[in-house]
Amino acid sequence: MSRTYQALKKAEQERVRTGQPAAARPADGRRPPQVVWGANGHSRLEYERIRVWITNPAAHGARIQTLMIVACHPESGTTTTAALLASSLAESKRSRVLLVDANFRTPCLDVLFGVANKVGLTEVLAEEHPVADDVQATGRDNLFVLTTGRVAPVPSDLFGRSTVDTFMNDLKSRFDYIVFDAAPVLDFPDSCALAPRVDATLLVVEADRTPVADAQRAKRELERAGARLLGVVLNRHRDYTPRFLRGLLGTD
Repeated sequence: MSRTYQALKKAEQERVRTGQPAAARPADGRRPPQVVWGANGHSRLEYERIRVWITNPAAHGARIQTLMIVACHPESGTTTTAALLASSLAESKRSRVLLVDANFRTPCLDVLFGVANKVGLTEVLAEEHPVADDVQATGRDNLFVLTTGRVAPVPSDLFGRSTVDTFMNDLKSRFDYIVFDAAPVLDFPDSCALAPRVDATLLVVEADRTPVADAQRAKRELERAGARLLGVVLNRHRDYTPRFLRGLLGTD
């Protein structure tokens, strides 16, 4: 995490120097993220880079089929990262990809894709519905979504059920990749309960907002829970190099 650590420290120092306040959390957790589908340039290239890294078994020693995307705190870009990564995976060799809303605290994949959320993950894990009945198309080729369904009284308990292993095996038989959009690890225990059930985990940190200490604590919490942490996605990173200097350096 050394490069991520340096980027976060630089962003924190810049925010203190300029008096920039931390971003406020919106009161409405149902506000969908601003996902830019079909982005070009640097953003698209970075998601392609992550896709190649994830889909290369030689880089990890084993195939990764189930992947959890999680952040330290809400509004850090977890859903955006999960959605764009899932979309990028779906574009690769026409892979069938399922995006699962495992964030029962502020679910929003149904709002993002404009699908119903009457039944979903809760009902599947409770064996009230077969997963095949609750998976919905997103309107994007080869990309499907499983919403949360009703919110369980204690969401973290869902991932401790004996049905989770059967659920995972069923998904792996139907899809090439399954991406879980999970609840913030430092605010809720849900992600730590899910972590040992998936093949790998990506931690999302926000450059101008996530404190370095929180990123380090999240890493420890996930690893203590049994997560296989692949790496860190540095989200919303700003380049503080003056524009005229970027021109001189040839990076503008």
